[in-house]
Amino acid sequence: MSESFFGDPEYYARCAKAYDAMIGSKVYNKVFWGTDPRQYSIFAAQAIASGKGPLLEVAVGTAQATATLHVASARTTTLVDMSGPMLKLAGESIATAAGGTLPDRITLECRDMLAPPGGRRYETILGLGLLHLVPDVTATVRELGRQLEDHGKLFLASLVRGSARSNAYLALLKAHGDIARIRSGTELFDEVRASGLGSVTLARRGAMAYVEISR
Repeated sequence: MSESFFGDPEYYARCAKAYDAMIGSKVYNKVFWGTDPRQYSIFAAQAIASGKGPLLEVAVGTAQATATLHVASARTTTLVDMSGPMLKLAGESIATAAGGTLPDRITLECRDMLAPPGGRRYETILGLGLLHLVPDVTATVRELGRQLEDHGKLFLASLVRGSARSNAYLALLKAHGDIARIRSGTELFDEVRASGLGSVTLARRGAMAYVEISR
């Protein structure tokens, strides 16, 4: 299984800066998703604080919600995205937050998130705004689980059905090919649990669902 389902990486290359501004906008998130960018950071902070071993953030994008958190952490961290321009912005944001230089313990890798070189494993895997991009949540979670250490944890977020406005915008994104599936929170929970990876909890804030899987 590969992540070719994410579509054309060049799309993200062309709109990396616009995407970064949109994701960080309180107005955009409140109007369309009934949420707040700070909630993404809170969820990410929980993931980063959940252990001390190697951490992987997949589909990191521009690291809008996590740049300062990665700087404050002492964990060995790998950030993965298929878009080089997005990853470049992520590196710049982290370096700026760190005082000008990317910390040595943080590595940026432009590659398929489901194909780690050398069979690496991580204590924690984080993916913000990820699962609505994949057609098969169960298979994706299972493949990410192969990279998880024993007793490790996965922290994954996804857009789900919410208000009438959120649902209409989800339908528009789906028609444009920007997301793979529109799911309810219950459907997402069931698909994640079907991976058989471990115990699953799900919390919702507006049209964003936050999933934690403990091995």
